[in-house]
Amino acid sequence: MSLRCSKRQVLAAAAVGGLSALLVGCTPSVPLGRPALRQLAQAPSVFDNADSAVLVDGTSTFLFGSTNNKKLPVRPITSFSTQLADSQINWAQHPTDAMPTRPAWIDPNEWEIWAPSVLKIGTRFWVYFAGHNGAATTDEANDQCIGRAVSSAPAGPYTPEAAPLYCGLAPEGGGNGLPASNRFGRGALDPEVFRSADGRYYLVAALSRTGGNIGVVGLRQDGTMMGTLNANPVTLASQSLPWHDGTDDTTQGNSFLENPSMIYDPATRTYLLFYSAGHWYSDQYLTGFARCGSPTGPCTLDRRGPFLKGGNGRTGPGGLTAFKDANGGFKVAYSSWLAGHEGEAGNVGQFKRQTHWATLVLSVGSDPVTQTVTLR
Repeated sequence: MSLRCSKRQVLAAAAVGGLSALLVGCTPSVPLGRPALRQLAQAPSVFDNADSAVLVDGTSTFLFGSTNNKKLPVRPITSFSTQLADSQINWAQHPTDAMPTRPAWIDPNEWEIWAPSVLKIGTRFWVYFAGHNGAATTDEANDQCIGRAVSSAPAGPYTPEAAPLYCGLAPEGGGNGLPASNRFGRGALDPEVFRSADGRYYLVAALSRTGGNIGVVGLRQDGTMMGTLNANPVTLASQSLPWHDGTDDTTQGNSFLENPSMIYDPATRTYLLFYSAGHWYSDQYLTGFARCGSPTGPCTLDRRGPFLKGGNGRTGPGGLTAFKDANGGFKVAYSSWLAGHEGEAGNVGQFKRQTHWATLVLSVGSDPVTQTVTLR
């Protein structure tokens, strides 16, 4: 990887935090490698779970998701090969809410929370999540903020903080068909907090009212923001490719990138970035792939097409999160719809999104140029 940086770019990168951030904004030459293209969704294993977050604590594994019949659903995972029917029965018998108390800043009329990210910092467990900010007065379509909650146990109960942590880009006036933004910011959602190879924490999120939807900001070692509620993010991925509208063709229309997930590959010393594109409530939802030189970029997007798409009777595979299991192996979780029932719930949730498990397979070797990346 070769880089060419200006003084201004280096100073901007340093503000995000970490020596690795010095790569921000430089002319990139990060090799993409050989990622698989247009892989098809396989059979799901977990009933009624979307926007998955996986917490591995020692030998125990916990799966979290967006609001369903519980505000923050959580369930222990003892096997990655559970049948969907068995998962449905177990959830009906043991539904568990990891955060019974609604955060004070969430709009009580739009009380759902979604896209959690859970990790252990020190001796405590933290969940980061998105929700509609009740302080919104103007741009209701972009009123999301990111908050967090704490617990002494991995499955909770988690106690939310009174105020949001991050609300995206700084407020702006109206224009381009949009009203003035809310006073707290332009909106941020789908957080993923992760620890980089050098031990620093970062928040990757989807950003509203911008074409550069996937951005990253630095966190302190206690998981709080290094900057303000509107800390300036570094853009990792922008709306730029025809298939970003979710149609996997050449017609790029109304697009949005969201649900980012980043994981470090020590063999190549690069970061793998997954993100969703298109409309989550439809069959026009896909998963993209990029490789990054550091948590703050630069990133090279796979321009050819999506990494993962619908198939085998499933549509809209997205919300992919990459993680290491209790044995140190790479895995992913993602969610999809039953084909023909997109956006539906069913009388017992049978048509809601279900979660899939897959192994993330990286070919052996330290050269990112030749590395293959695929799911099995």
